[in-house]
Amino acid sequence: MDMGLRNRAVLITGATANIGAATALAFGREGARVALTYCHNKDGAQQVACEIAKAGGSAYVLPFDLEDPDAAQKLVDNVADHWGGLDVLVNNAVRWADTGPGPMETTFDETPDWERLLNANLSGHMRVIYAAIPVLRKSPAGRIVTLSTSVIRRGVRGAAIYTAAKAGLHGLTRSLAWDVGKDGILVNLVLPGWTMDPSPEPMPAELQFLLDEHCKNTPTGRLTASRDVASTIVFLCSSANGSITGEEVWVTGGFC
Repeated sequence: MDMGLRNRAVLITGATANIGAATALAFGREGARVALTYCHNKDGAQQVACEIAKAGGSAYVLPFDLEDPDAAQKLVDNVADHWGGLDVLVNNAVRWADTGPGPMETTFDETPDWERLLNANLSGHMRVIYAAIPVLRKSPAGRIVTLSTSVIRRGVRGAAIYTAAKAGLHGLTRSLAWDVGKDGILVNLVLPGWTMDPSPEPMPAELQFLLDEHCKNTPTGRLTASRDVASTIVFLCSSANGSITGEEVWVTGGFC
């Protein structure tokens, strides 16, 4: 199927690994022009850019920090100047707590920098969207997809700030779809569950046990891979999607 993405200008924030990298490569395979950002892992971003070029797309690597209030406008202006416009925005970047992704031992009342995390993971995405809308309005098929998480439904210890920010993106998506719908811009939210990509490294026994237990609660008996989430994002941003907007699209592998 022709997804109508050839030569479309795409901006993906946080595209150095996992879902972000898989999404950037998926757009590259469709012949898109992909701008991908990194915060610390420039080498990872450059590697993804090389893979995009091999897949038939074009890549442009830029630094971006969700916490910098001035970075969003500079980023969008840079990409629009480089590609001559912007058709697709994928908000994937995330600011983890200092302990990194996943369940944490530090609870909400023990987190001194919670305002910083909330600002990055909610306002940070809003700033990028705010900067991108005037450019997307000029596109014949503007698309916005923002990444949330299935954790907002079930919760997890130590993630109160992260899930609060991600939950805020739901209200943003619902109302933003009405604000820009008449301009032809479709806006959606994708909520991945636990993802697992192939790795040459053996998994510790205790983590393997948790993985096996989790997989028992999925119809397929496996976790969703980053490429599965990427395929969903590409569809929502393609010409194959003509009317899906303001929606929350769960990509959890049927986890119950």
